[in-house]
Amino acid sequence: MSEYQWYEFVALDRPLTPKQMAELRAISTRADITPTRFWNEYQWGNLKADPAKLLERYFDAHLYFANWGTRRLMLRLPAARVDRKQLHPYFPGGAARMTEAGERVVLELVSETEEPEDDFTSGASLSSLVPVRNELLRGDLRAAYLAWLLAVEAGDVEDDETEPPLPPGLRELSAPLQAMVGFLRLDGDLLSAAAEPSGAEPEDADALRAWVGALPARTKDQWLRRAVDEPELALGAELRRAFRARVKAKATRAPRTVAELRAAAEERRAKRERAEALRAERSRKAAEAARTKQLDALARRLDAAWSELEALVAKSAHDEALKLAIDLRDLAARDGTSAGFAERFEAMRKRQSRRRGFFDRWKRENAPRRW
Repeated sequence: MSEYQWYEFVALDRPLTPKQMAELRAISTRADITPTRFWNEYQWGNLKADPAKLLERYFDAHLYFANWGTRRLMLRLPAARVDRKQLHPYFPGGAARMTEAGERVVLELVSETEEPEDDFTSGASLSSLVPVRNELLRGDLRAAYLAWLLAVEAGDVEDDETEPPLPPGLRELSAPLQAMVGFLRLDGDLLSAAAEPSGAEPEDADALRAWVGALPARTKDQWLRRAVDEPELALGAELRRAFRARVKAKATRAPRTVAELRAAAEERRAKRERAEALRAERSRKAAEAARTKQLDALARRLDAAWSELEALVAKSAHDEALKLAIDLRDLAARDGTSAGFAERFEAMRKRQSRRRGFFDRWKRENAPRRW
């Protein structure tokens, strides 16, 4: 399998300047570069730059895919718009890292597997993942908790360590968070076990409006001045972040250890696999019963079926003839009359010797399988 790598970057808070685009063009002559996006793929070789440095200088989000099993998502956020102390417990290092670069916070999430991938068609696009950044800026910590689960799955967190605060709404993920789960290949059983006690999303629109309405006039004036002084500020996201920071659900349980989460995930996995095995067995038995019923009906009209088969072969209705011939073969195998089937089929072949198309297909159908 040849090597394949995909690099994609996007600028969200401000577009690239012509000077910045020229600097990027000097790094890659083949890349697709616009004021908001840098994209390139490699069959051989690598990007001649450090993706982290490019993110730090030019972009706000980065996606990387390599077909030998590596996937990476990096998000750059304004430090002034996130609570770094609040985020820190969710990024223990390893597969989930948080670093500070000047006035920015960079989150890096890495998924590794030993199973090579043929292509990137099953991976999420960066456009589907970028809204995760907006959710974080609104103070929604579900993406951060998923990052911590990624580190747990990668073995970067010890069994006796406890989970960070469990955010509400983990049982009903947004489309961007679902894309994040898929891209990073998070263990579904681990996620289900972790999300079990997570309550409903607290951001009720009426509650948010009521909170805003109850703010002191002086505080409202401060928000309005921020909107005037910072025209690029996403004021709605900032208000939601402030609302989330002040309206917190009361803790109703003690945090779980990593070992407890792993045990709960294994219990769920075993239960799910038993249920899947039971469904598969029921499906197999149903298919066997249907096949038996079909062959029983065929046995009751055996001579007519042979006449029908020869008529289909004679008019070159290959698909229908092949299906009926297979049914007759299987019926003979079930009833121990395969020799009679072979004799009857050979006699038909001689009568229809000019219909080579059907008999060539039959030969391929019955050729020994090579695995």
